[in-house]
Amino acid sequence: MGDDHDPERRATDRSPPESALRVNPELDALFDQSPIAMVFLDRGLRARRTNAAFRRLIGLPDEAIIGRRPSEVNGPSIKYWPATQPMYWRASDGKAWNERTLAEQVMDRGVPVVNVHMEWTSAGNRRVLSWSAYRVTENGRVLGALSCLLDITDHAQAITRAHARLELLERAGSQIGATLDIHHTARELADLAVPELADRISVDLLDQVLQGENLPRDGARTLQFRRVAVRDSAVSAKIRYEVGDLITLPVTSPHAVALLRGKPLLARNLAEVRGRFSGTPAVAEAFHARGVHTLMVVPLVARGVTLGVASFFRAEHPEPYGEADVRLVGDLASRAAVCIDNARLYTREHNTAVTLQRSLLPQRIPQVPGLRIAHRYEPASRTAEVGGDWFDVIPLDTGHVALVVGDVTGHSIHAAALMGQLRTTTSALARLGCPPEEIMRRLGDVAAEHDDEIGATCLYALYDPESRRCRLTSAGHLPPALRHPGGGVEFIDVPGGMMLGVGPSRYPATDAELPEDSVLALYTDGLVEHPGQDIGTGMSHLARTLTAGSTRSLDQLCDSVLAGLGADARDDIALLLARTTAATVC
Repeated sequence: MGDDHDPERRATDRSPPESALRVNPELDALFDQSPIAMVFLDRGLRARRTNAAFRRLIGLPDEAIIGRRPSEVNGPSIKYWPATQPMYWRASDGKAWNERTLAEQVMDRGVPVVNVHMEWTSAGNRRVLSWSAYRVTENGRVLGALSCLLDITDHAQAITRAHARLELLERAGSQIGATLDIHHTARELADLAVPELADRISVDLLDQVLQGENLPRDGARTLQFRRVAVRDSAVSAKIRYEVGDLITLPVTSPHAVALLRGKPLLARNLAEVRGRFSGTPAVAEAFHARGVHTLMVVPLVARGVTLGVASFFRAEHPEPYGEADVRLVGDLASRAAVCIDNARLYTREHNTAVTLQRSLLPQRIPQVPGLRIAHRYEPASRTAEVGGDWFDVIPLDTGHVALVVGDVTGHSIHAAALMGQLRTTTSALARLGCPPEEIMRRLGDVAAEHDDEIGATCLYALYDPESRRCRLTSAGHLPPALRHPGGGVEFIDVPGGMMLGVGPSRYPATDAELPEDSVLALYTDGLVEHPGQDIGTGMSHLARTLTAGSTRSLDQLCDSVLAGLGADARDDIALLLARTTAATVC
């Protein structure tokens, strides 16, 4: 590039004389009175002229600037670069600007710099500036470069805050509502808010809403809230109401006022906190002990239903809440409220389905000759799962007994309703004396009348206590296990027809003899099918558990089977054990 690019070789005699910088009174006034900070640099990058805005910005008089390059200017209130490196500044895009790059780009190539954002720290005060520079020529001769600086700190901070808020709302979309559980969703809101938005947060839902009831009627003097989440950044902070506590508040309390009006309540400073939110000495003492200086209570509203409130507190965080924070937290609360409402609606449907399903299961197992029977029904451990597993024991006038177990696919009220219909139909057909093959075909017709996405499996066993013969037929169900008196276990090979409801199918039956004191085990797939495990492995585990268990008490054997195979089940489990006896009555 040559010596001509070396700032040290740019002699001042090649720079324009001082008189060349003042040629027009109007232009002089424009330069001097401009609110934009400007400095003119000669070919040697030495400052030749500044205006008042520039001197105010860097906090130095002309005497400390004129005749010096940027690397030579160092005042008591500002330092642009490390002493060991002639760094002029580092722009927000990461590009480093020093005297050499300024000379090469602007002076030599004539490529202007336009609106480059830079950070400037003066006396500990960080500012964001917009920097522009362009080459100045006259009659083809380069006079120097004019550099302009505009303080855009407020604008940049507003943009930064807007980006931070958008980023927070984006994280809320991915982090809140990961499950259909009310308490877990409320905790996700608390985890997102602390410590970024608050030093403490509590989420309180109306107890009536959690119980599936409507809002209190007009005229009520108190409201009852149930605390579902609370988090404090200070580990040792005292929590007055823990998760699960019932909180009764008058309708004049801030929580109730925010909820009933559907609008946030804000306390910007300590005086407003004491005046508007410290309703009782206990509350005032709690706020004082925690150091709360600003807070807001935001209603949680989704689909026109007011669910409760979320309260945000700041203690260590120095900035008070403002209207921008209210808008941000309002958006955050709205998203969280929808997720909480989804969980609430699901929980209500889940509870309804569970209630319906349990009401349709046998409430009492009848006594039957020649058999001792034990049973278990276990719902899935995850609240997001409600199955259609069912079982039944049907004594017949002929002295025979029908043992049935089935599993409706899907997890909904619809699935529970189909389960009840299949159980009722099975009982009616069995009492009419229909053979197992015919019963299964009729059940297929019933299931086919429902949604195409719902099907069912079923195993039907018709046992004769006198001959100890058992006739079995299956609609896609897992084979029953037979524990022999000596302890060995086999799975009875039952020809498997298609699932109920997926199309016409034949359901051939097979006969098996059950020795006296043997145990027949009918079960649903939730017992032996687990994520990451082959179903054959689960059936082998079932066989070993049946072998190891004692048959003296079928109830204990049921418990040992569930303890060994049913832990953390992802689906409902129905288990029916029948031990053959020589007695005529159980």
